[in-house]
Amino acid sequence: MKTLVKILPLFFYLTIFSQDVTFIAKSPKQVLTGQQFVVSYTLNANPSDFKPPSFSPFEILSGPNRSQSTSIQFVNGQFSQQTEISYSYYLTCDKEGTYTIPPAEATVNGKKYKSNSLTIEVVKGPQQSSQYAQQKQQTPEQQERAPESTDDVFLYISVSKNEVYQGETFTASIYIYTRVGIVGFEDIKFPSFTGFWTEDLETPQNISLSKQVLNGKTYNVGLLKRILLIPQQSGKLTIPPAEAKVVVQKRIGGRPRTIWDEFFTQYQNVSVKVKSEPISITVKPLPENRPTSFKGAVGNFSVESNISNTSIKMNEAITYTLKLSGKGNIKLIDLPKPEFPQDFEVFDPKVSTSMKDYQTGTKTVSYIIIPRHYGTYTIPGIEFSYFDPLSKSFKTIKLNDIKINVSKDTSATSYSGIIASFSKSEVNIIGKDIKYIKTNIEPLKNKEKYIFTDVLNILFYPASSFILITLLFLRRKNIKERQNVLAYRNRKANKMAKKRLAVAYSYLKKNEQTNFYNEINIAMWKYLSDKLMIPVSELTKEKVIETLKTKNIDETLINNILQIIDTCELARFAPATINVNVHDIYKQTIDIIKTMETKV
Repeated sequence: MKTLVKILPLFFYLTIFSQDVTFIAKSPKQVLTGQQFVVSYTLNANPSDFKPPSFSPFEILSGPNRSQSTSIQFVNGQFSQQTEISYSYYLTCDKEGTYTIPPAEATVNGKKYKSNSLTIEVVKGPQQSSQYAQQKQQTPEQQERAPESTDDVFLYISVSKNEVYQGETFTASIYIYTRVGIVGFEDIKFPSFTGFWTEDLETPQNISLSKQVLNGKTYNVGLLKRILLIPQQSGKLTIPPAEAKVVVQKRIGGRPRTIWDEFFTQYQNVSVKVKSEPISITVKPLPENRPTSFKGAVGNFSVESNISNTSIKMNEAITYTLKLSGKGNIKLIDLPKPEFPQDFEVFDPKVSTSMKDYQTGTKTVSYIIIPRHYGTYTIPGIEFSYFDPLSKSFKTIKLNDIKINVSKDTSATSYSGIIASFSKSEVNIIGKDIKYIKTNIEPLKNKEKYIFTDVLNILFYPASSFILITLLFLRRKNIKERQNVLAYRNRKANKMAKKRLAVAYSYLKKNEQTNFYNEINIAMWKYLSDKLMIPVSELTKEKVIETLKTKNIDETLINNILQIIDTCELARFAPATINVNVHDIYKQTIDIIKTMETKV
């Protein structure tokens, strides 16, 4: 036992001097003006000297307050000891801004160590109301009977910035401060934020309370809501007060004077109306010298363009992508649309937004484009301008042109091949060429017998006259019907569509999905061309939508038609992006044609 007593101090000494020294500074990241908070410096060794940093502009209310704790463990024959020395300071600040506290210094075993620096943001705190001044004149018993005082429970709106540019992002946080027990909320009315574009960032289902010291009093503080704000107009904008009905616990009777009074104290639930103060935001207008390509982007951004392939065959699909990255009002930014060549079929873009936080992220716009004619084409580079609040100036990004080489595709067939063989300027003359004139006429022959002496020839004339009159009647009727070729095709549209759907079904049974989608696509386009009486040269999605709307076709049916067309075309040229059931596509196409037959 005596030996153990002698050896233990040696173990303590070796343990203390063998461990690595850590020196950590801690503080809140954000405090309110007038709020009391703690900055602590912790070491895992006993320093021979400690030098605090300069806390300016913070005011030191108390400190340094030194504390020490030691833990000793002896487990499975292994001895360990941990010593922790802490220096704490109670600070406050009345000036708003973001301040940095430099590292503190400590000397351990003759070696100097530095802690980490601290960055603290001081935001405007709630002002005490006149009701609080009246409460200070009340007796303790009166104060206990009035927990609904705005000094005991109140709402406060904190904004990250009080002065911004039009279109610049910032946040507003709505807190509840309480010194009494809260049972629940009967009603909460958040501000309307008129003049701002808003997005809810955080609305906790369960309010988590943390302690904060304000004007020498300890409050339980809970976040009710945090909102992203983007001002849409310049000038002085006001965030109106938040209002709530809070159910709090009120003590029945006066202040307890003995331990038995405290034990038998009773409470009742009281509904209290609380209201925050309005917040004024100064929104500065953007400078007048705006570039023509500026469309409202405010922040700091970069833009890049990319194309999946620059050497392709006609009728092959490629993807053109624009990517916006940076910090600012990304969700409100519309990237400029590229000017694609006339002979390119362009699908509606796919837009995706990915945010790291409430204002930093990326926006990607992807276009699937299909060249319908061979040649060398150029996609002009776009110009994107934005306003940078830090430099208080406009900045412009110019992207380079992209050249695409499109070669011939001799395998193009069927309906898509017909369209692909002509450029848009050539499509307009289809159907205007003259018909072929037969030139191989047989030579005339001499007849020795007169036709008037033949009985058959005599009977031929009245018969031929009757036949001629009949043919002329039928011909006239047929000509009249064919004078409107589109109307004729309109009557045959359903029949032709059924034939193509039968072919598509045969591919479906063989699990030839590429041919299936191709046939469904052709069937739908041909049916729309015939049924809506739109010539092939004018057949576009925009023309189809416009014609359907003039015929009072409901939006749901129009969207279903466009969805079938887009799905089929994507399946043909970008099959990796399709994840649908082919049987559903076939059934939907039949249902669409049946519905169209009843409405058109």
